[in-house]
Amino acid sequence: MGVKIWVVGGALRDYIINEEVTDIDFVINKDIKKFAKKIRKNNIRVNDTYIKYKTISLIINEKEYHITSFRKDLISYGRSALVDNAFSLKEDVKRRDFTINSLYLDSLGNLIDPLNGEHDINKKKLTFIGNPIKKIEEDYLRIIRFCRFSGNFYNKMTKNIEKKIISRVPNIINLSNKRIRDEIDKILLVKNCHKCFLMMTKLTVDQYLLINKNNKDKFSNHAGFMLNEFKIIDFIKFNATTLIKNEKLDLISVIMIHLYGESNIEMIINRFDLNKRKTKFLNFLRQIINLKNNIKNNFLIILEVREKKIELLKLIWEFRCSIKSKKQGLFKKDRIPFDWYKFALLHVFSLEKIKNVDLFETNWPIFPLVRNDILKLKKKITYDQVEKLFFKAEEFWVNNNFKSSQKEIIYFLKNG
Repeated sequence: MGVKIWVVGGALRDYIINEEVTDIDFVINKDIKKFAKKIRKNNIRVNDTYIKYKTISLIINEKEYHITSFRKDLISYGRSALVDNAFSLKEDVKRRDFTINSLYLDSLGNLIDPLNGEHDINKKKLTFIGNPIKKIEEDYLRIIRFCRFSGNFYNKMTKNIEKKIISRVPNIINLSNKRIRDEIDKILLVKNCHKCFLMMTKLTVDQYLLINKNNKDKFSNHAGFMLNEFKIIDFIKFNATTLIKNEKLDLISVIMIHLYGESNIEMIINRFDLNKRKTKFLNFLRQIINLKNNIKNNFLIILEVREKKIELLKLIWEFRCSIKSKKQGLFKKDRIPFDWYKFALLHVFSLEKIKNVDLFETNWPIFPLVRNDILKLKKKITYDQVEKLFFKAEEFWVNNNFKSSQKEIIYFLKNG
């Protein structure tokens, strides 16, 4: 096809600093429309949604590969740009944001580094390409990207530059939900993401992050993050990644409520376009948070770990009964998963009180009764009666610290 291809930008940065490479972007020296046309002839799926920006994606074996032609900005709008083909790598590199993202690798494995980006990567130095404010005005997402890279790179920012960036932060409300969500997803994957959040606070990004075109008339700015330190986020990332995936949630739906609190759930849902399941999860958390005032301040303080686990399980049962007051039947049959209660407890207690409990490894104990045990109690029994007896039996078992045997529970049901 006569097309030369280079790996470009972030993938090389991540490779050099030994981070996991999650996205690989490629740049080519040919018109992207002609390239896409030829690729389709090889029965390869092409996503050309953003082809006006000289970018397409190839879907191969369910993996997505971003392909961009050499390009240059003709006009920038702060959230998008009118772009045209560029005719050289030297011209293409000028439109990139930071020197750490200005590296290219050709098909022979030769590194092309026109702006000394490898040096800045090795020195952990974050440097804009050209004038920082001009770069930000070309695309206001670069303010959030600046915060993201601050997690791993040192940035030398004068008070004057800091002040100018802060004055432009309100423009991020015009960025699309998708662009904001994608960038926050990447921030949450940064090992030192607490540094990213500290930079967001310093630049007041946290005060505008939840505001978009749908609610900007109600808010000129926002209170920002509720947290002064971010240990809870590291705890969740380190211990609950698998659980989050199994529950079909994500880090945004689990962590943003810690940053902004339950009073901002609707704004979180709106800004990050959360689906029905994630929305249900956040509304469940709000219910639990509203119940936490009923818990004594000294709860869990003097208990051993084993006793503490039992008390937490009993508390989960109480929460279940409070939010499902008419619910009958076994807890494990509830539509609200048991695992959701684990995340809820992080909003009820300080991390210091429960960090030694192995919370995310805790399971609901195995209830010793089965349906046939209930059916044997009466000759004629309806489904609803079975469910009520299950509920009554499980409540007795919980109140006895999950120690009641099958015989003890059946005796209780017959004589209680």
